[in-house]
Amino acid sequence: MPIDSVDSLLAQGIELALFGMGTVFLFLGMLIIATVVMSKIALRLEPLPTRDNISYSANSSEVCDDECIAVVGAAVIAHRARGTR
Repeated sequence: MPIDSVDSLLAQGIELALFGMGTVFLFLGMLIIATVVMSKIALRLEPLPTRDNISYSANSSEVCDDECIAVVGAAVIAHRARGTR
């Protein structure tokens, strides 16, 4: 194979690699810009919740009654009885 042919193929390979890396770099840059813009639009439409507008349960007993506590306790005891792996 002649030297000129090898040099030409190597130059074409480097050119193709640089073109491909440039294309990926530009695409990822556009993706980042689009994500930032969409995030800003979403924050304008619906701002993040603050401590003032988050509702908490006033009474924790509403979440889990005595039967629920007994079931969770039995599950913990059963899990600990199995031992460690």
